[in-house]
Amino acid sequence: MSSVPIRLDGARRILLVKPSALGDVIHALPVAATLRRRYPNIRLDWLVEEEAADLVTGHPALSGVVVSGRRRWLRQLRNPVEIPRTLMEARRFAADLRRRRYGAVLDLQGLFKSALYVLATGAPIRVGFAEGREGAPRVLTHRVVAPPQPVHAVDRYLALASAVDATEPVREFHIALGPQDLAAARSHLAACRVPPGCPCVVLHPAARWRTKLWEVERWRELAASLLAEGMGVILTGSRQDEALAATIVAGLSPPPVSLVGRLSLKQLVAVLRDVDLMITVDSGPMHMAAAVGTPVVALFGPTDPRRTGPLGPGAVLRKELPCSPCLRRRCQIADTYRCMRDLGVAEVLAAARSQLRMRAPLR
Repeated sequence: MSSVPIRLDGARRILLVKPSALGDVIHALPVAATLRRRYPNIRLDWLVEEEAADLVTGHPALSGVVVSGRRRWLRQLRNPVEIPRTLMEARRFAADLRRRRYGAVLDLQGLFKSALYVLATGAPIRVGFAEGREGAPRVLTHRVVAPPQPVHAVDRYLALASAVDATEPVREFHIALGPQDLAAARSHLAACRVPPGCPCVVLHPAARWRTKLWEVERWRELAASLLAEGMGVILTGSRQDEALAATIVAGLSPPPVSLVGRLSLKQLVAVLRDVDLMITVDSGPMHMAAAVGTPVVALFGPTDPRRTGPLGPGAVLRKELPCSPCLRRRCQIADTYRCMRDLGVAEVLAAARSQLRMRAPLR
């Protein structure tokens, strides 16, 4: 275990390993800025998987981004025809990592997959959390004891930066947006046709965990209420969420604008930057909105907002139940999902109105 700061002054190249997921990558952004402040002359790269690469590409603290196709490789390996080509691509990726000759690697993920990346670099200094899972700590040269829980993920990651003598945290969540991203956002928002002075609200009903989801009928009722009050309503999500969005939109008049499956990550960030409020379950886009300073009304059930809640303006709604937070993907209480079902539309509407009263509409 490491208690003395680990000096990286002799490491000319440093790699941050934080491959996924969207919210976790956003939480780790301050580590890049903090390391850049402490080690201004190093080459600092970030290893990320394809799905989250947009979030770190163009970050001013980074020298480069190393993009892994791990999830795509796993999908391709299900097809026997694709196996040889996929294995060759993965081997080339690992060889490229080693050729980069990193002097130090920081593993912010602490899982088996990130341990493989760390090993592939061949770096002489390999730093990560002693509490990592799936055997990840075994590949480390320096194991750092994480702060005791509950602590927010941002502070946990910054503790690893502090362990390598980067003790002046820079709590910035910079996501680089280009002119094309901003133009796309303006175009999509114009389609909402919100009257001047009326707010525009994003609803994000999707999450990967079944336990995080709020009932579809409640999203429909919420959208109908917001529309009836003259607000613009936008639905967001990935292509996998199109059926969910269609169910919410069906029969509503006027219908919300659905951008589900139509935005890149950076375009989504640009849209979130220019709306007045986001209402969402615990999700990656929730943290995108927080990163750009947009107020968030966040519905929490199985997860702990003290650890992964949005940082910034807004409100977290959750019920104090003996079983919550359970941190499980499936409800253990006879599949009742009570932690989310007990959240009513009226209290979500009240929280939304409260946030909007504190914020002048952006249009």
